Amino acid sequence: MALSTPSPTLYVSNLETKTKKPELRASLYALFTPYGQIIDIVAKKHAGGRGQAFVVFREQAAATAALRGLSGEVFYNKELSISYSKAPSNATLSRQDPSLSREKAAMEAAKLVVSRAQGEYEQLEKERENEEAALRGEKRDLDQDESTAQEDGRESKRQKGDEDAVPDEDEEEMEIEDEDEEDVKPSLICTNLPPECNSDIMSALFSQYSGFIDTSSYTSKPPSSHAKPNKGARSFVATFETPNQAQKALEATKGYLMQPGWEMSVSLK
Repeated sequence: MALSTPSPTLYVSNLETKTKKPELRASLYALFTPYGQIIDIVAKKHAGGRGQAFVVFREQAAATAALRGLSGEVFYNKELSISYSKAPSNATLSRQDPSLSREKAAMEAAKLVVSRAQGEYEQLEKERENEEAALRGEKRDLDQDESTAQEDGRESKRQKGDEDAVPDEDEEEMEIEDEDEEDVKPSLICTNLPPECNSDIMSALFSQYSGFIDTSSYTSKPPSSHAKPNKGARSFVATFETPNQAQKALEATKGYLMQPGWEMSVSLK
């Protein structure tokens, strides 16, 4: 017996290997519990740990009494070999310092994974936004070049002395329509919201999605594609910078439950 390093955890070996794990743990508990309160039993059944177990007592004195009383005891037709564990068990560590518990470590590991995933997502979003900004910049440059060319053409006509020339109404109307289209931002129509819902609540919901600008009340009749709203339901419009950003927000919030029984209908305006 190794008595040089007392521990509340006992290492038990030379156990019968064909007994099922639940039965083995129950039998070990019945054998050791007369010596003191047991807080954990770890019975190993994998290839490298067959025939081994750890019995964790609440008190050091109970472990010592069990070691002295049961060493060499016949258990399932085999003599038990018992010694103090070389390292403290997880159950003992968590009692001494809750921050060292297995559950605590698992929670911290999960938080780290989520944090890393969020960082990677934000980096990808930033790269995508930069690419979209670059594409918008190229489009503005092309539009500016076309506008400059058209202006140069009209200036050339005026320099030729054609003072009686009638402006091309179709051309001017097309330019006005193009300007109007550039000012229109993609929006989502959201219906079947509870009566107490307001723009602040809707802004809080959509602000987590890239490109969100603002929300406003929607007073028109809900689109035919939407489910029939509840009595007293409100509707809102959420505006985004780009159609792609609006589409991603739509996919993420379609069917969102603001309250039980109030499933939100969402579609592009």
